[in-house]
Amino acid sequence: MHNNIQRDPDTAAAMLGAPSLQLSSLSWAAAGNVTKWVGKNAASGIVGAAAGMLFQEFLGAVGAGGPDLVGKLDAISDKLTEVQRSLDRVESMTSEILLKLDELHNFMEKSLKVETLLIAMGRIDVAYGYADADASLLKADVTAGAISLRLLTENMPHFPGMTPGYLTKAAHEFASYVADVPDCIDTIRRVLVKAAFGQDSLLDHWAKELVQQVRNKKISRESAYLVLEGYFLQAVSVQLKGLCVHCLALSTDQFAANRIEQYLQQNFGLLMREQTEAYTAAVEDLIFLSLDPIMRAGMRHMSMSAREFPVHVDEILLRTDLLCAALNLVGRKSTEPLAVSPQAAIQGIYARSLFRPSDLRDGKVPPMDVSGYAQAQAGQQRQAPFGCLDLIAADGRAVLRDVATTQVTVARYKWHFPNTLPVVDVSIDGKFRGATPALYPVFGSDEPVLAVGILDGSPLFRGVPASVPQSRKYTPFPTGNPHVTYFNEKHTPGRHPLTNGEGEVTETYFQVQNAYKADSREHSLVMQHLFSYTGKEIDIRMHAQVLTRLQVGPRADMHLGAGRHHYSVYHRLLVLFPDGTERAIYNSGIDFDHAVDIQEVQHSFNNFVDVARSGLFFMDFKLIPGDYHLKLDNETYFPSTSNKYNGWNLANLVFKLGGVALEMRYPTS
Repeated sequence: MHNNIQRDPDTAAAMLGAPSLQLSSLSWAAAGNVTKWVGKNAASGIVGAAAGMLFQEFLGAVGAGGPDLVGKLDAISDKLTEVQRSLDRVESMTSEILLKLDELHNFMEKSLKVETLLIAMGRIDVAYGYADADASLLKADVTAGAISLRLLTENMPHFPGMTPGYLTKAAHEFASYVADVPDCIDTIRRVLVKAAFGQDSLLDHWAKELVQQVRNKKISRESAYLVLEGYFLQAVSVQLKGLCVHCLALSTDQFAANRIEQYLQQNFGLLMREQTEAYTAAVEDLIFLSLDPIMRAGMRHMSMSAREFPVHVDEILLRTDLLCAALNLVGRKSTEPLAVSPQAAIQGIYARSLFRPSDLRDGKVPPMDVSGYAQAQAGQQRQAPFGCLDLIAADGRAVLRDVATTQVTVARYKWHFPNTLPVVDVSIDGKFRGATPALYPVFGSDEPVLAVGILDGSPLFRGVPASVPQSRKYTPFPTGNPHVTYFNEKHTPGRHPLTNGEGEVTETYFQVQNAYKADSREHSLVMQHLFSYTGKEIDIRMHAQVLTRLQVGPRADMHLGAGRHHYSVYHRLLVLFPDGTERAIYNSGIDFDHAVDIQEVQHSFNNFVDVARSGLFFMDFKLIPGDYHLKLDNETYFPSTSNKYNGWNLANLVFKLGGVALEMRYPTS
């Protein structure tokens, strides 16, 4: 075949795709500063079961004295105060992105002006110890109780003449002073993830605004994600500062290890898990609501389009999963081994699959298969913020379910790598886009994490089940015309047009001969029930993959010449609507740059001509309730001519329908 012509205006963008998101090393470093602190400190025992010994380390260092006292104290202090430096880097990265986006910057900052949130964050900052706060506290009486974490751990051990006994007394005063910090930590959690009094949670509020900014082309999707990540990590960082404060306060208790572990397991770990779940959902909403996924359903070999789901989406989702997995290490039980390292604890395959309502069984998504790994059940599932085209079989017919009720479900899956790790940059499963292991600097570039991210949207592209019986009627050309003869007529029915199966949907073939006396317009028809619909009105685009081949034989005139005879042999593919109207989605005589019609091929009547065209054609319309049919109309038109000739005109016409697809059309903004 030649002259493959693509009439879909969106195809060029889909073929070119979007450049892979290069989440810069700087943006990774900013996020990694927070997760590295969790991986190296919270998850490794600094604020875990061993944290009960932390204050004893301070007392021991102070009591032991010696030339290395300062180094010992600073090393212990760094374990707790690095989180502030991490927060500073996250804030710097986010500010840089928003530098030229005054409107968005003002929105994000204004959204933080929730009074309860400001009070909680301010209280933690004071308890943790800003530089200004420490300066004022140093001038005060340290026995008065206003002692911050940084004052206690960074400054007071260095006071001339400081003794373990005095430091112990000051630590107990510190513990009393910061007793309200757990409530402040929980206040931040409530504002971040809980919608109350008809208001959106802060994460939802951020995501909705960022979606609108992306749709208005004020900011790229990648930058919008980094803004959302930056503000989320700022809130989490303040909580981690509060965690340092509270755990150090608990470490002054004789049952410190038990109390700290109980707090991590029954409070902070659960709180972090709830927040990371809400954050992941907000990222998914940001992506899906800014994409307008059309989910072209029904045509064979359909898969997730780079136009609908750009490849950078995969990396954004994987980055989200890895950051959340790292943050959730803080809730690890002390009795659980942390694998070999924090990196080993979170490495693996993070996958998502998108499902139609008809894919669910008792409300649950099916398991997922990845080559070389055991079948996995979904860890979480939630309803995505967009609908899909759900084609099903009902009463022996194809039915498109009401799009008002067919919301997509997104499910998440996780696999741990075996002892033998997969090879970097070598795909583990060819059926998924980008299922390729790579190294990600979750805990810093010096400690990369091996991971794979998969987004599988293929279930959304499924068409009508192959079990749907054919509802098709074939009417051949009429016979009996003495000047027109049809022979070798053939109709080969295949699968339903809206299934994803192999092979052609329909193939027709005929040969026709006519003489100059012919004066007729005749048709052969194939009628096919396409689908029924009873839902709300929406805008739809229908695609059809077609191939046409026209062969025109020479006419052997004996003595009357070979004058041109203007006639037509062509076909049309039409859609019959519920209101009885019909429109052509394809017409071989006009829909190619070089049409496939005897009128247009400019053939010589003394030569054999073979012309073939194939292409993907579309038609937009408003979907209304009722039955929809496809109609293939093979047409011949032979007007009589005064130019007599002894030979016959000969033509062969082939039509193949490779498939039909539907997609939702969103209004452009």
